[in-house]
Amino acid sequence: MAEERWVFVIKAQDKPGALTAAAGVFSNRGVSLETILGSGITLAGTDGGRIVLSFRATEYKKDMLLRVLERLSAVQQVNCYDYSSPELRAIAVVRVSGTDTAWEASDVQTEIVSTGEDSQTILLTGITPAVERLIETLREHNALLDVAMSVMAV
Repeated sequence: MAEERWVFVIKAQDKPGALTAAAGVFSNRGVSLETILGSGITLAGTDGGRIVLSFRATEYKKDMLLRVLERLSAVQQVNCYDYSSPELRAIAVVRVSGTDTAWEASDVQTEIVSTGEDSQTILLTGITPAVERLIETLREHNALLDVAMSVMAV
């Protein structure tokens, strides 16, 4: 079976060890996490935070990880998404060389955060495949100096 990309959005208790326990589920089963995004901000009327984890695994292994995560005492709920799901949005901050923005893509929203003498820092948002394609284009043109990216469910 081929590995696919997945995203788990975990509603968990906002307490010490919740993220470590969730990450341990992956580590103990030989699955590397691509991105981790955590938030201890509680929504109105709810206790807890959100942990967003992206990874590559076969569907069988994804299902096993899901079952184990759901049994953790700190975990209240786990939602699973295919990485290219329309319910997901990628968020990336890139630093690119130069100030030319001719590489912009129509399916990715961009916002220039800062401009230096020889580089720009830009916020990219959009569906995950589109943001990743744009980052790859920047990499191919040797314009990408740095990148931080994660995903979130909308």
